[in-house]
Amino acid sequence: MNTTKAINGELKTGDWVIAVLNNDYACLLGRVTAIEKQGTPEHGTDNETDDIHVDFTAFDYPPDRIKEIEDEFSLLYGEYKEFYKLPLDDVIMAPKMLIRITELGQDEIGRMGNLRLNCESFCKCFPGGAEPLSGRHVELMERLEKNLADYHDSLLGFGKRELIEMADKIAAMSDAYSYMCFRGFDDDELDFLLRFQNPLEVIADGWRDYRYDNDDELGYAFDNVCRNKQDWLDSHPLINDSDATAIDDDPGLRRFMGVDLIAFLGNIANKVIVHYPGDWKIDIDALYRAAASDDPEGKRLMWHVCSYGTHLNTERETFIKDTGAYNTWVDYRPNAPDMFGYSIEVTGRHGNVVTGNVFEVGDYANHARHVRETALPLDSVTLTYAYGWGENSGKIITVPRYEYDNDRNRLMSESGNVVAIRYHPAESVREMSAIMRQERSRRMAHPIGSQESHLQKLADKLAEVRKPAETIAQPEQSAKPPAAKRKPSILDRLADAGEEAKAYNAQRAQNHSSTIKKQKEID
Repeated sequence: MNTTKAINGELKTGDWVIAVLNNDYACLLGRVTAIEKQGTPEHGTDNETDDIHVDFTAFDYPPDRIKEIEDEFSLLYGEYKEFYKLPLDDVIMAPKMLIRITELGQDEIGRMGNLRLNCESFCKCFPGGAEPLSGRHVELMERLEKNLADYHDSLLGFGKRELIEMADKIAAMSDAYSYMCFRGFDDDELDFLLRFQNPLEVIADGWRDYRYDNDDELGYAFDNVCRNKQDWLDSHPLINDSDATAIDDDPGLRRFMGVDLIAFLGNIANKVIVHYPGDWKIDIDALYRAAASDDPEGKRLMWHVCSYGTHLNTERETFIKDTGAYNTWVDYRPNAPDMFGYSIEVTGRHGNVVTGNVFEVGDYANHARHVRETALPLDSVTLTYAYGWGENSGKIITVPRYEYDNDRNRLMSESGNVVAIRYHPAESVREMSAIMRQERSRRMAHPIGSQESHLQKLADKLAEVRKPAETIAQPEQSAKPPAAKRKPSILDRLADAGEEAKAYNAQRAQNHSSTIKKQKEID
């Protein structure tokens, strides 16, 4: 026997359906109670299609929706003033007037029935239901589907505890996908959403941000995102950014969103630092200050960690040449392979917990090269003095870079107590903003990672680069030459040079650390 097909697939008893726009029962949500095939004794009408019996009272509509339905049907059934007296519990429909929604969960079905607009938007998503989907609408649907599939794939490497902690994000992605699948979009909305590599995450993030303060539908969160388009365009990777030259070819780069920064970064510090562990305590204080700051630039940081300690500076200063932050970041030496870098965004504080996002920068040598090539030249410096002593007491002055370099002792030591320094690039503010926006767009394109997996990867990397010298395979020798005539092997000479380099680097790191710590105290 032939199947009964609604607009979007086979129809069965028990399916939830919506009546399409071009009929008297437009946008009503109901459930199929029976299907009478044409040509069978049960087929009780003269319709040339199967009879689909739908109970449009199966869904418990909210009061506002009930009033909408009453007002609409009063034109047809004026004598009935109450919703449940209207003949909606057994309406006979043609299959081509119905759209199945069984594939959605109960929550999505409930949300859809709350407003006519929701049902109407869902109907518009299906050719034949109202209007055929435009090419751009189809493109958006395909991208949303890929975004969700990629996100689900990224979850496979997480531990059970991590998945529990990520429940809020997982639910937001699911909610956003369900909502976007049945929403209609105007041309401006399609233009906006198709600019993103991951429009699903944009709406999910907007939903998470919005619902913390508003107990409303996801549709209001969507509208809020569209009202603040530039904020989202600045903070999420755009489709054009995927064509930019990558800093690192490593496909394994990850981002860690909404983490406990002190716990996560502390675990990294404990694994990496060998000398000067006190650096990490200084960084903890800096993270607390960043969380309390109202300055967005003070919350975007670059964290450098290696065996000789850590350095934490703002991302902005790292991308201005000849600042302490820049010099620290680009001071990479090939004989120091246990050096790692992270971009950090501080998002808040709850008690003693500082929350934020952490992004891998990839191969440190490549990223140091990228910063050298991207950073803007230093043009001038603004110094803020405390009240107390000196000719500049209580003042804020800006001096050209050459004056700062040539007369630094007077400016920093003799003119007053400097409590804040701000560096200004030679290029415009817009140029610096563009660099910051592009950096965030690149790192936001990384898949979400597992903290546990990252810590294990870090441990494996450290075990490899810190392998004891005695584990290096020595070349086999058939006969040992006389001691007096034995020439040192290449490995012997490399080992000797390595010891000399370690001693030199240790002294240099100690001097460098003292200088940076003094700079941190000033900042």
